[in-house]
This record gives sequence, C-alpha cells and structure tokens, in this order.
Amino acid sequence: LILCIGVGVGACDPFGLDAGGDDELERNRTRWTSLGLSSYEYVVSRSCFCAPSALGPVLVRVEDGVVTERSFVDVIDPDPGEPGEWFPSVSGLFDIIADAYARDAHQVEVTYDPDTGVPLDVYIDYEEMMADEELGLTVRSLPVPIS
Repeated sequence: LILCIGVGVGACDPFGLDAGGDDELERNRTRWTSLGLSSYEYVVSRSCFCAPSALGPVLVRVEDGVVTERSFVDVIDPDPGEPGEWFPSVSGLFDIIADAYARDAHQVEVTYDPDTGVPLDVYIDYEEMMADEELGLTVRSLPVPIS
C-alpha cells in the first residue's frame, strides 16, 4: 500500500502544472523569436470575470516590438471603451505564461502553434480555492507582418 501511495503521489502534479511547462514555454518562445517578426498585427481575446472592455477581441498592432495600437474588432457594443494593456504583444503573452509558472499557478494549459510558437489558447487558474480569478487568452488570428 505504501508503495502504491508513493507511486501515485510521484505520478501526479500537486499544482496542476504540466511537467515541463517551462521547457515547452521556452522552446516556443525561441521558435517565435527566431522568426524575427518585430512589426505585426494579430487579434486576441480574453475570457475572465471582468468588464466587457477587457474581453475583446482586439486587434493588436506591434511596431518594432512595441504595441502601438489596440482596437476592438467585431464588437456589438457601440462604445466598448478603450482596450487596455490587457491585450499584449505576442512576447507579452509569453510573459503572462512565464509569470503564471513563476507564481506556481494551480493550473496552466497552453496550446502553441507548431509553426510559429505563438500561444494560441491559454488558460490559467491562479488559485485552486478562489473563484473568478482565472484567465483565458485566445489568439484569433496569427500575427501578420506589417511594414
């Protein structure tokens, strides 16, 4: 019985983190960086217990690695407000994921694009026993270079 308990405990991850999540993150960040794409646009949305202006979807324009514009797309509300910094560059998506790992988030699930390394779907549950602090991010269109 003790052996079974030991094997069971060793086989599970008490924090709900994917073993090797940090390694997978860095592999995909390297894949993205190797593309050398510093000026691009992409569309991202969030799912969270937050104001509608924090949900999107938002077109994010990045020039020379810096977010220069954020604008809502496909929004029904005639005045959704200004999209805030909740909508980062692709590098910012990687930073959010890295921060979740650094904070020992209860659960981190990420699906990466196999060609670009871009995090396509991100789900983070920071605290197991807390409601409404989860964060989801979905890339709705892959980055497109701009000149």
